[in-house]
Amino acid sequence: MSGNLNQSEERDERLLRRARAARAAGDVAGEREAITRLIEPYWNWGRSIAYGKIGGVDDPAADAEEIAQDLLRRLAQLLRTKLEFDTSFRGVAAANLNYAIKDYWRRSARTRSKPVDPGELVAIDPRPPVPAAGEAAADLDFYFQGLNERERALAHDRLVLDLSPAEIAERHGMKRGAVDTAWHRIVKKMRENAPTGVRQRDRGAV
Repeated sequence: MSGNLNQSEERDERLLRRARAARAAGDVAGEREAITRLIEPYWNWGRSIAYGKIGGVDDPAADAEEIAQDLLRRLAQLLRTKLEFDTSFRGVAAANLNYAIKDYWRRSARTRSKPVDPGELVAIDPRPPVPAAGEAAADLDFYFQGLNERERALAHDRLVLDLSPAEIAERHGMKRGAVDTAWHRIVKKMRENAPTGVRQRDRGAV
C-alpha cells in the first residue's frame, strides 16, 4: 500500500512540475495536458470514496459520479491559480472531495463551497460566492470536446449552472430517468474524448 501511495505521489509531483514549467514558458497546451493528466485519475478515486459515503440514496452510483465530476471541476479551478502546495496533491484532492460531498448533502439549499488549498482552510469562508459561469465553463472546455450540442447543453447545466438532474429534466422537457441515462453517456464520452495524452497517461495508483 505504501509503495502504491508513493508511486501516486511521485506521479502527481512529476505532473505538477511539468505544469509549472509549461506555465512559466507560456506553453498553454502543455500546461493543459499536464493538468488534465494530473486530475483525471481522481475521478475514479473520488467516485469510489463518495459511493461509500452516500449510502441510502436512490441512485448512489449516479450521484457518486456527479460528486466525482464536481471534484474535477474544483481541482481544475484551483490549479488555474496555483500549482504548488504545502501538502501532497492527494491531500488537496481529499480536502476538495470532502467539500464536494458536503455540498452534495446540502444541494437542496443551493449553497456551494469553493475549491480549497488545505493550507488555507482556516481562512475559508464557508459560503463564498459561486464562481462566474464563464470561468467554470472555461475550466471544463477540454472535457466538453467531442460532445454533441444536446450533450453539451446537459453537461453545461449540470457542471456550470449546477442544476440538479430533476431541474435539468424540467428545463429540457425530459424524464428524470432519461437525464440519468444521458448523464452516464456524457461522463463516459467526456473521459473517452480526453486529450490523447490522458488516454495514454501513466497508470499510477490513485
